[in-house]
Order: sequence, then C-alpha cells, then structure tokens
Amino acid sequence: MAPRAMVLGLDNLERGISLFGASIALVLALVTAVEWVRNVPTYNYVKHVKGTACPKLYHLVVSECEQKIVTSRSEWEIKFFFILLVALCILYFALRRKRAGVACFAVFLGLGLGIESGLVFFFLGVWLIVRAYRLQKYGVATMLGSNRVAKDMAVARREGRTFKTETSSDAKTSSKSTPAKPTAPEASKRYTPKKPPRRRRS
Repeated sequence: MAPRAMVLGLDNLERGISLFGASIALVLALVTAVEWVRNVPTYNYVKHVKGTACPKLYHLVVSECEQKIVTSRSEWEIKFFFILLVALCILYFALRRKRAGVACFAVFLGLGLGIESGLVFFFLGVWLIVRAYRLQKYGVATMLGSNRVAKDMAVARREGRTFKTETSSDAKTSSKSTPAKPTAPEASKRYTPKKPPRRRRS
C-alpha cells in the first residue's frame, strides 16, 4: 500500500520522537557515569506485611523492607558503556531516518534496562514497528487512518470488488504509461486544383 522507502524510513514525527528518545538515553548514560564514579549501592524493596518480620538481610523502612546491595565499579562500567553505545546507535539511525535500526536498538535497550528504566524505549521500538505494519498493509501510519482504510477494504470485499488506493507515484506512472491519442493531420492551407478527367481513346 505504501512505497518501500516510506515503510523503512521515518517521517518527521517519528524522527523527532526517535531523537528525543536518543537524548533521554544519553542523559541516562550520563547519570550512570556519575553512579559509576561514586559507586552508588543499589536497593531492593519488598512490601512489608503488618505483623510479620522482614526477610533476612532486609530492614524495615517506613512500610517497606529494604535490602542494600553493595555494587562493584565494574557493574556500573558495563551498564554505562551498554547504554552509551545503544543510545549512539539510536541517534545515528534516527539522523539517517532508518526505521529498522531505531526500532531494534530501542527494543534492545528497553529489554536490557528492564521494566522500570527501559519501558519508554521498549514502547518506542514497538510503536515504530506497528506504524511500519500499518503503512505496509493500509498505506496509513495513524490508527484512525488505518481503521478507515480497513473498513473500506472490508466493504470492497463484501461487494466483490478489488480495493486499491492510488498513490501519487502510481498516478504519475499511469499518466506516463497512457499513450497519447493520435491527432488528425491539419488541413493543408495550399489549394491544389483538381485534374481534368482523362479522355478515352477510341
């Protein structure tokens, strides 16, 4: 329904959101670098049940059980370079308007960071993939537009006719392929007198 370049590329809206996602990833990499330098410990939390004690190695903090985990610098180092590398890949493909690259690396970053930190990037990748599917099947990336086209296609199937949306490129191709109608030659402005009939010999 849509040209291949449109399906594999990014429009202005998608490109802007992808660049915004890449900037968030770069900021997250900067925050991770600070935590790497400071070697900040991580914490696990478990909801405290009233009347029961916290699990082993946990301490009661307000209404939750907290566990402090001392991390090593190597863990922060690996996390920093992972986020930085994937963020630069997202930025590169967003500048080049490559949908597949942005979607794959965004989903990869979301899965690598987990639900808490990577949910935004996971949804960014899925959103780009869904829009590419709509473009390929319906020729429209938006949800309302694809639903309208899907209804028109269903009506066409019920009526037993083929449904086809003519894009601008198709229109240009059809106009080029249609042969021009032959025109009749113009009448000559020069007058030619009629020849007298020949006499038969007896």
